[in-house]
Order: sequence, then C-alpha cells, then structure tokens
Amino acid sequence: MSDSNPQSQMSQPDPALKRLDKLVGTWTLSGRTLNSEEDNISGQTTFEWLPGGFFLQQRIEMDFMVFKIKSLELVGLTRRSKRSRQACTPTCRPRHSPISGTCRTTR
Repeated sequence: MSDSNPQSQMSQPDPALKRLDKLVGTWTLSGRTLNSEEDNISGQTTFEWLPGGFFLQQRIEMDFMVFKIKSLELVGLTRRSKRSRQACTPTCRPRHSPISGTCRTTR
C-alpha cells in the first residue's frame, strides 16, 4: 500500500542547514576600506528562512563609500557535497552572481 498523502512525501531540509540559524536576525555593519582612517562602509543585513526551511534569505542595504548597494542573497546546500551555495544579486551589478563556499561555525 502506498502513501498517497502529499505532505508525507515532501522532502525535509538538510539538518546541516541548522548551522545557519545563528545568522537569523538583523545585523548592523560598519567598517573601512584599507586606506581609510575612518569608517566609510555602513549598512544593515537581515537573514530569514524562506518557507519550508530549504533556503536562507539575506537582504543587504549598504553605503559603500559613495555607492548605495542593495542586495538579495539566497543560501542553500548542494545535495551531493553538502557545501553551501549562494546566489547574490546586488544593485551595483545587474547580473546574478553564483558563489560557492563552505559554511563553518566556531564555538
């Protein structure tokens, strides 16, 4: 007998994504470029899980020297390697920019 309930057949997010929970919330950013003696970079970033828990969304608004940057990034895991996979679309660069990386946490 097969289970015909669609809810029971839906996949679940990889438990490795739980490592990203500590990012959820809104963060204030500030810093400076290498040759600056004062902060010339400031902004705010917000992380939240999309419905279903498979992707973490990051929204950034930043003043980078004279540039105003808004960006949307989605973070998930590749199935085979369990490496994080991001897709970032900043306002200063109109193309989608895929980025690969590994999520590491320190405690």
